[in-house]
Amino acid sequence: MAQMASPHALYISEILFVISYHLQDDRKALARLARCCHAFSEPALSVLWSSVRSFSPFIPLLPPTVKFLWDHSQFDEVTLAEFQCPPEEEWRVFDSYARRVRKLYSGSHGHQIVARIRSETTLFPLLRSLSLQLVEPLDMEGHLFPDSLRSLKISGPAYVHCEDDRVQMAIAHVARDAPLVEYLHIEDYTYSVAQSSLPPLHFAHLRAVEISAFFDYTLLQSLCHILSQAPVTQLKLELPPLPNKEWNISTPVFPALISLRICGPPASAEQFISHLASKSLQELSINHTRGPASVADYRQLLSCIADKYSNTLQQLSLSLSQSSTPGYPYDLSQAVLDAFYALAPNFSRLETLHLSLPHNRYVHLAPELTFESPTWPSLKLLDF
Repeated sequence: MAQMASPHALYISEILFVISYHLQDDRKALARLARCCHAFSEPALSVLWSSVRSFSPFIPLLPPTVKFLWDHSQFDEVTLAEFQCPPEEEWRVFDSYARRVRKLYSGSHGHQIVARIRSETTLFPLLRSLSLQLVEPLDMEGHLFPDSLRSLKISGPAYVHCEDDRVQMAIAHVARDAPLVEYLHIEDYTYSVAQSSLPPLHFAHLRAVEISAFFDYTLLQSLCHILSQAPVTQLKLELPPLPNKEWNISTPVFPALISLRICGPPASAEQFISHLASKSLQELSINHTRGPASVADYRQLLSCIADKYSNTLQQLSLSLSQSSTPGYPYDLSQAVLDAFYALAPNFSRLETLHLSLPHNRYVHLAPELTFESPTWPSLKLLDF
């Protein structure tokens, strides 16, 4: 019986890659496809290894001497200082898979250790997106971040006292080694007491930043300082309460900002907005989800917004906490609305207004907050 010829389409590598990408959510099918024939091996393996959820799959691919350190947990400073990096030929199998990775989730200190051992080479040379937990401070000689990187999510170790500036120093590594990064998400759960002396860093392409610093406002201020001159246009912040309502940054920050989202108390939001260098903020969202706040805090916040951005703001969203307000006998919702009524004529360019208020009482909606009012000729969407 004559042997059936393979379809001509399967000789076209682009078609093999398209077939493999259609199976990217079925890792078992991709693994079987990679083993079925030589033609499918490269496309299927490239898709299978393009997104990796931990550093663990690379442990068996390490050179034998590095694997020995891993198996016996010999990562102390003395051992690492004396350890000689294996020659390049012993990294051949590791590299053949590492070069396929475009997206990596790494919460293991093994990734940092291997990067330190092989400090002269970038482990994942074509990586585009990295999510990294800094279990240990970075070694300054290592190159954890490739110049291909565009998106980075970085966090410190969870719920521990951290007496070093590892998060700030990691960002300095990014500025040095990954100058084309466009998105940066810093999520820190540490109780950090470290003060960083880093100056503002140079990021020519950084456009979107998200910062969540849940326990220590000094860390947040340090992060804002070193990112202050980056051309960030979109910023999302989780603001902790500020002691004594003081924001200890001497110079304005984020001069190119267009869109700002804040989750935090109004006093903290007012302090941050007052230190913005941007002259053309267009979108502002403030979400106060928990904790009490006084009417005076909201009044100062609204006054600050009106003073700085009444001529540029096009979208405004304000969500008030459902928490009780100490020292104020009247309904918070109506008090905030009253404060907003007085400032309404200033927002002549506002197109979208969203107000989410504690609705435990009836509130009076003034004519200034209707479509019929000439106060806002540009208003297109009003949402309560």
